[in-house]
Amino acid sequence: MPKQDEHLARAKQNLAFAQSFDLNQTNYKDWVVTAYFYAALHLVDALLYFRDHVDPPNHEIRGTFVREKSYLRDIRFDYKELKDRSEDARYMLLPFTKSKIESDVIPHYRKIEAHILPLVPKSTSK
Repeated sequence: MPKQDEHLARAKQNLAFAQSFDLNQTNYKDWVVTAYFYAALHLVDALLYFRDHVDPPNHEIRGTFVREKSYLRDIRFDYKELKDRSEDARYMLLPFTKSKIESDVIPHYRKIEAHILPLVPKSTSK
């Protein structure tokens, strides 16, 4: 079971991947959307592990935690929207533009990040 440090590292890696694309040029905007979602997912998992020592095995259980845990309720809308945009990109094959990513994806990620990072210690290993 990954601990919060591992989830934070993976969130950082996914964020760096998302930000590595030139939104003006890339043909892989679906991957940008997906990477922002998975960066958020790992932030959520880091907080869940830190607070309750749980690591959700799937999206459904994670979504239940996001809706029900008091410390995650403030981001439940943003998390659901980001998950939905990721599914739109992956399964519905909806096209994303630079503008759509900047208005419908990144702000949701930023709200999640701003909520979670102050609540999770950056390192637990001594």
